[in-house]
Amino acid sequence: MRKIIFTVAVIIIAIILYSLFTSENINSLEGDFRELAFERNENNTGPIKRVYAFSIEDTLWSEMKKHADLLPHTKYGSTEVYYFMKDDFENSRGKLSMNGINQEAQSYCIAYVIKDGQSRIQFKKYPFKSNQ
Repeated sequence: MRKIIFTVAVIIIAIILYSLFTSENINSLEGDFRELAFERNENNTGPIKRVYAFSIEDTLWSEMKKHADLLPHTKYGSTEVYYFMKDDFENSRGKLSMNGINQEAQSYCIAYVIKDGQSRIQFKKYPFKSNQ
């Protein structure tokens, strides 16, 4: 009986460890995502708002969606993410605030994601390009 319990326990632990090491995480995504800037409001009793700027090496739209989905969010809060091609944010003298990115950086933004408290994602490609 002890052997059976021990065997079941070892199998369960092996499954848990396998799951931990093979599950997708931010570091396993393609595109070499690099955090450029981060802002968070100081409100700890109400909605928490997080704003990020990331660089990526290529326009891998599906990887950006996965990346945004893996970022933290808080119930009733929101997480906003701006994506730029590598070095574009710095070259544009980009600045990030709780209101988003500055005017100079907007033309370099290749994607914008907002994730609400219920983990719903809205993804926009080239959000600041006009349709003119």
